[in-house]
Amino acid sequence: MQYRECLDIVRELGLRFRYYKSIESLFELDQWSALPAEGAAYRQQTAAFIGEQKNALYRGDDARRAADFLAGVPLSDIEDDIARGLVRTFLFRHRNAVRTPQDTLRQYNLMRADCMRAWNEARAAQDYRIFMPWLDRAFALKAEIARAIDPDAPVFDTLVGMTDEGLSVAEVSAQFDKLKAGIGALLAKLSKARAPEAAPIPDSDPGQMAAFAQRLARELGYRPERGGFNDRVVHGFTSFMGPRDARVSTYRSGSYNLIFTCLHEAGHAMYSSSSSQPVIDAGLWGGIEGGFHEASARFFENMIGHSLAYWQFYYPQLQQELPLFRGIPLDQFYALTHRVQPTLRRISSDEVTYSLHAILRFELERDYFAGLLTAGDMAEAWNDKYESYLGIRPQNDTEGVLQDMHWAGDYIGYFQSYALGNIYDGQILAAMQRDLPDMPARLAQGDVGCIAAWMDEHIWQYGCCYTAGEMVRRLTGGGLDAQPFLDYLDQTYSAVYGLT
Repeated sequence: MQYRECLDIVRELGLRFRYYKSIESLFELDQWSALPAEGAAYRQQTAAFIGEQKNALYRGDDARRAADFLAGVPLSDIEDDIARGLVRTFLFRHRNAVRTPQDTLRQYNLMRADCMRAWNEARAAQDYRIFMPWLDRAFALKAEIARAIDPDAPVFDTLVGMTDEGLSVAEVSAQFDKLKAGIGALLAKLSKARAPEAAPIPDSDPGQMAAFAQRLARELGYRPERGGFNDRVVHGFTSFMGPRDARVSTYRSGSYNLIFTCLHEAGHAMYSSSSSQPVIDAGLWGGIEGGFHEASARFFENMIGHSLAYWQFYYPQLQQELPLFRGIPLDQFYALTHRVQPTLRRISSDEVTYSLHAILRFELERDYFAGLLTAGDMAEAWNDKYESYLGIRPQNDTEGVLQDMHWAGDYIGYFQSYALGNIYDGQILAAMQRDLPDMPARLAQGDVGCIAAWMDEHIWQYGCCYTAGEMVRRLTGGGLDAQPFLDYLDQTYSAVYGLT
């Protein structure tokens, strides 16, 4: 077998793999927005079948022969970025597919509908004990799969690496410790200052708020010919249907927080649907999974959508479109959106404390797979960490360990991505400010297109040709570093709290 023949096989398998992924995205959108309760069991069987067919692509003879050949080709010897990305992702998927025990995978996939049902039932009853045996089973099956994929690596390293390729638990933990220390120091500093006064803003008409929020997303660069909005879900998410098809789902609400949800999901959607045509042809569209995709979303939500310069242009328009805001000056609105106040809910937490929500979940998973916690310990350990990190304690299991659907919905080993997204954002912002030193002035004049243009040039067009680590080195010349994000938080919130 020759290198070019291998590359053709790899490219064709990658395209077929993405077809299956698109089907799975359609299933996910339907599951969270329209699937009737009694249809869930059959849908899970169908989804399990699709997952088996997707993985089977990499267990065939052509895949085996290509893997045998390419295992002897150092990635550093492949000069073309797209070809190198193709080979890297192929070898990653092939390893996982051939080593994953198919019976175990099928057990896990078939259990997921029952796992989600038990989670919903437990939430309604505020009783973690209903969900606990299902969580224990889900974690056990995931551990079995991880040990089969890489018997020489710790289980949690393998699970984290399946979401955030190339990162070790030790590297993530080190940066999270740095992040925790920096956030703790900032919280201590802010606690000595007087919080900016801002009365809560009541809800507006949901239809008017949705129309305004969606318009902001479009003006940032989310193109209607590449997606759309629906408001039939509880939590916002984006479905990656195809290289030019990324659809945003949000909840229906008149709260101004809907604006930030739409900007967040638009960040996901623009990244997913902005790959260059050569990258699309190679099947590498969609962006780097895990923390780096979260970075794109949170960048538009926070670094842009929460910035004073952005609202200097858009706040008069908000006041014009939604009369409720006409009696609220910009400085009061800005202060309210930057008020730091620990909360039990991750999705409604402020920008400073948000990372702590993700970090404590990551640490619970890490300690479970290290044998330091059991499923029976999880609820109490969750509450203890909230009290330690945020100074508040959940009053029931629904506020606590049952808060997120991730463990019931096959997002085990994912929580680190949310805090990693913040870390990457600090590094992206520093790189962008280097290239666009007049960015605040441009935003204040309504030139929001410069942000998407920069992201497209430096990040989006490359899809998943690179790992997150490789992309960070391209942008900064260095590795993962929490300090730029901490600097951003300190500068922003010190100014809001009058400490500068």
